Amino acid sequence: MRIVVQVRELVSSNVTTMVEKASNPVKMLRLLRKEIEEADISLHGEIAKLTREKDRAAATAKKLADDAKSWSDKAKVAMDHDREDLARSALLAREDTKQQAEEQKVEAAKLGDDIADAESALEALKAKLDETNAQLREQEAHDAAGRSSGSSIAAKDSTTDKRMDRIANLERRVDHSLGDQPATAKSNASVEAEIASMQREASVDAELEKMRGGGKAKRKRKAS
Repeated sequence: MRIVVQVRELVSSNVTTMVEKASNPVKMLRLLRKEIEEADISLHGEIAKLTREKDRAAATAKKLADDAKSWSDKAKVAMDHDREDLARSALLAREDTKQQAEEQKVEAAKLGDDIADAESALEALKAKLDETNAQLREQEAHDAAGRSSGSSIAAKDSTTDKRMDRIANLERRVDHSLGDQPATAKSNASVEAEIASMQREASVDAELEKMRGGGKAKRKRKAS
């Protein structure tokens, strides 16, 4: 998540060093505090969004799991009426539904991990805000006592600008890394999908064979 990456970068900044290098520490600290407060709002919004997505994924997974059970019942009804073609279609639909349910479970778990990361970043951000406020109070006390900054506006903002540039560069690196998927990974995924399809077909064939045996035994009992 981009906002978490930004917060990690923000939290990793050394406030004491920034104060020492800034020509106007009070202005720099106020800008930093404002940025932290804005990041806090964005992070709360991201956590709320992720929580909604996680709840939806979990609910979808449960519904799909229930649907998969109903397809098994439908397959049995079809076999009882000597409609193996329908039974096979029902079992294939069940396997597809089970796979979708599993994917939604995995997605819900991943979203849960993302929420935990975001909450951890939020705690670190609160600590950084406390540190920044403490430094700001100290600097304001010095200024009230007559300490002078004596520096141009461009020089005053240089430290903050440099740190923001580092954040922007980090965002570009993250976006680039997410966009570059190795060809081998795609190939491996294709192979895995094909093998999974074969496994699904084999599982359905085995279950149909078992149903055939049960159907034959039932018909023999009726005939006798």
